[in-house]
Amino acid sequence: MSDVLLTYGWIRSSYSALRNLKKHSVSVTVSDSKKIGMCQFSKLSDGFERYTSHYSDEDKFISDLVNICSKKKIKLIFPSHNETEIIARHRNKFSSSLVALVPNESHCKIFNNKALSYDFASELGIPVAKRIRYSDPQKISHILGEVNLNMTVIKLLTGNSGKGVFYGKSPEHTQSIVKELIDKYDLDDTRFPQVEEYINGEGYGCSVLYWKGQHIADFTHRRLREKIITGGTSTYREVSAHKGIETATRKIFDTIGWHGIAMCEFKVCPKTGKFWFIEVNPRMWGSMPLAIEAGVEFPFLAWLCATKGPKVAKDYHAGCKLATKWTAKWLMGDIFIVLTHLFKFKFKSAWEILNSEKANSIDDFFKDDFFVFFGEILAYLGSVISRRSTNPEEKGMLK
Repeated sequence: MSDVLLTYGWIRSSYSALRNLKKHSVSVTVSDSKKIGMCQFSKLSDGFERYTSHYSDEDKFISDLVNICSKKKIKLIFPSHNETEIIARHRNKFSSSLVALVPNESHCKIFNNKALSYDFASELGIPVAKRIRYSDPQKISHILGEVNLNMTVIKLLTGNSGKGVFYGKSPEHTQSIVKELIDKYDLDDTRFPQVEEYINGEGYGCSVLYWKGQHIADFTHRRLREKIITGGTSTYREVSAHKGIETATRKIFDTIGWHGIAMCEFKVCPKTGKFWFIEVNPRMWGSMPLAIEAGVEFPFLAWLCATKGPKVAKDYHAGCKLATKWTAKWLMGDIFIVLTHLFKFKFKSAWEILNSEKANSIDDFFKDDFFVFFGEILAYLGSVISRRSTNPEEKGMLK
């Protein structure tokens, strides 16, 4: 018997949720389609259950979850990644208490689609990058020339963790990338990649917990280093504040009547403070360990909302103090960056990371739960061997 079923257990955001819930004596069963990962190797879980990947068989995935919940007498499903929208789509297969934390499916659909989320933010008056509209990919170069856009960002409408994001160095290069993506992913004209202006700025995130449209907690961070220099997952970040993006984030989630956990990403000009909306992650996010360590315990707050009500969660959060100078590092991510620099003979760059200021907390290495780091290493090693990538994609993940 367990209180919580935590899905997609191999990644660090899931582990941070496991660790936070266990701190408050909430029992957690870990689940995933893979046997190897961080939570799978943790001594903190009440056991591991394997399910079918929703990318390969959505109905079997749901059936597996139903059976696991029955077997383990689960009280609450705690979705971690893109399976959140799948569970939302099939919420009628579960009791209302089991899926109490799961967002509205229609809201997930908006935020999991780059074009729809941009439209939503833009209609609210929130700044977004300049985009081009096109129906014929052969005319992209000409359209970009007309609006005087040279460097671009090309995004598949559905992606995550930097996957599905590409960069055009010129109008011709952009057109070539778009054509390749359309062919590779067999995209029809309703799923053509989004082409937008490249914005050079600092990455910020504003994370929230809402309960049936009611704001419970929020947290802002600034990215200090990213696994891929052009963007994607951060490996080093700090607690921050930015009134503009915090107001914009509240406007987005207040307007839609959000329910659950989410994170809004922005680019910010360090000189002027001007900001641009980038995307919404309608689920847990990679840098969530920073928020928890700094004093905003999103997983436990969500548990309190589901089991004791939002007032109890807000009262608990009001008694917590935010560590405003806190920094956090993803050790495995920094190792990837160092190795990349070494392979390219950029020894100075590698040394700068190795010799950088120490973080207040590490996402994925804990002396009291030592083997989770080995679980993470083995998971990524398996990806490198089988898919030749440290940021692998499953079939159906990008579209």
